[in-house]
Amino acid sequence: MNPNKLGWQAPKGWRTNEFQYINIEGDLHYCSSHNFVYSVEAEEEKLYNGLPCIYTDSRYKKSSHNSYRKTHLAWNRKNGVGLSLKSCIRKTLSCRNIPAGTIVSFQKDWYYPRKKFSGSYKFKVRNENFFDPKYQINKKSYFKNFTTCERSQRLVEALRSNGFLVSVDINSHNVDENGKVFEEYAQAFGYGKTIGFSSYGDSYYGYTDGIQLILWDYGHEFCKWSTCKGVGKEVSIKETLKILKS
Repeated sequence: MNPNKLGWQAPKGWRTNEFQYINIEGDLHYCSSHNFVYSVEAEEEKLYNGLPCIYTDSRYKKSSHNSYRKTHLAWNRKNGVGLSLKSCIRKTLSCRNIPAGTIVSFQKDWYYPRKKFSGSYKFKVRNENFFDPKYQINKKSYFKNFTTCERSQRLVEALRSNGFLVSVDINSHNVDENGKVFEEYAQAFGYGKTIGFSSYGDSYYGYTDGIQLILWDYGHEFCKWSTCKGVGKEVSIKETLKILKS
């Protein structure tokens, strides 16, 4: 059987009108709270340039079934009963922002042993159900400040006044019984970069390079904090801004 052929991927006599997953392969991810898909690359591009996007807006809930190069629009394993073909098509067409021409796969969570075909069904979206979300920057972390490190707070203020988004968080494992915080972290976005720094003298989420350095990398080149570039914490805020904005 041709895996790219539309319709049933199993010959007659082997077709079961029951599916557990509606899948899309590629860069799209699913927003379960507002029933639409979005481009991961496009939203990350906004984030790295300090713009409102799905990652800054608390109203939009990303699906727990998003993964690298794949998303589930629906999943149904309740009581072992799946979704019918009509139900899969209806759910797909109701989902917004799926680009015209996208191939959506209705799949089962079982297979036919020793057979070269699957019981899946391929469906092509012919027309886009357009939706234009108006994102905000309203997650609480983007308005928090450092309370344990004056210099880090001055850097937060300087970054925010220069067009960066800065999210501040605490190390929940380093809070005493009275609620006193001992470690705080910030992650900033802007000018195509992602930036991470901790309160002075602390590692950055366990990365020891973060004790002495403000860590940064170009957004789409970021792999892990231990491989990032760095600016010494002793460098002046004015010079640090010059480096991060360049």
